[in-house]
Amino acid sequence: MRISKKIATAAAALALAAGLLAPTAAAACPYTVGPLGRYIAPAEVRGLYAYGDRVQVWCSDLKDGDDWYFLVDAETDLRIFDRVQLVVNANGTPGDFSDDTVEDVFWSCCSIDD
Repeated sequence: MRISKKIATAAAALALAAGLLAPTAAAACPYTVGPLGRYIAPAEVRGLYAYGDRVQVWCSDLKDGDDWYFLVDAETDLRIFDRVQLVVNANGTPGDFSDDTVEDVFWSCCSIDD
């Protein structure tokens, strides 16, 4: 009885490992793509990195935690933890965001005092 239980447990472990290693289908876009093939994704700036004469910005999507990277001029006013709105091009594949690109970024550069 114990031998068959071990075999069943080993088979279950192999099946689980195979499922984890199997390739997954492209993830579906969590946003509604507009008629011009774009959508707005709220995000937070998580990092700013020198990239030649420009700055690479790393943002984390506030809706599902995906990471977005894009380049801006070195004189940017963006700071880490700024909340931004990314204008994203779906590139003709609204059901798959793996090929989407950031086209523009909107943010508030200063605080408003009462």
